[in-house]
Amino acid sequence: MIVHKQTNSGLDSLVAQYVGGELGLGMSVLMASYLTLSPEARQDVAALEQINGALLEEAEPAAMNADALDKLLSRLDEPQPEIAAEPEAAAKPECQTSDVNQDLPAPLRALFAKPIEQERWRFAYPGVRHVELPIGDSGETVKLLKIKPGKAAPRHTHNGMEATLVLRGAFRDGERVYQRGDLAVADHDVQHRPRAEGEEDCICLAVTDGALRFTDTIGRMARDFFVR
Repeated sequence: MIVHKQTNSGLDSLVAQYVGGELGLGMSVLMASYLTLSPEARQDVAALEQINGALLEEAEPAAMNADALDKLLSRLDEPQPEIAAEPEAAAKPECQTSDVNQDLPAPLRALFAKPIEQERWRFAYPGVRHVELPIGDSGETVKLLKIKPGKAAPRHTHNGMEATLVLRGAFRDGERVYQRGDLAVADHDVQHRPRAEGEEDCICLAVTDGALRFTDTIGRMARDFFVR
């Protein structure tokens, strides 16, 4: 039996965790990119920040040790360790964010020094290629996915959470079509097979904090090599 459940609970949880500073780096970049593309999400974040501010104002002050200020001042007087400068040869090129990838949200665009079309896209599944981004915290996997029209990832479920932000094109997941700026959230309760829609490649930013578990048969996966 195929279970497919898409609700707003996972998305609402991500927004709340983002406001609270509880997300890893990869998921934070994804959420910052999502907020850039979604005015509605920015309104939700603003509302949560107002609530958090009100709660802080009403919270009872926490008692501090009598010597807390002295300890803080003494630490400020401690000599700071010297940080060795990186060798010039190892310096990373500055990202020319004003010249390339103009359709990408700024938090993601800042990670690239060249058009993403020129990145080294690797085979993932038939019709699907990916670029892994080295920005995730422990346990996170951060990738750009490029799915050819009509192609799909193998049917799978999750050991953790998967958040997928559409950057170009569109994909269908169950009865819903996700387009540029839409964010799909799936967890262990979801078994699905997202498929690219339309006539252009679908490019997404995907972040997972747990391994995928594939549920398609080998034969069905192999047929994707021959079926457009």
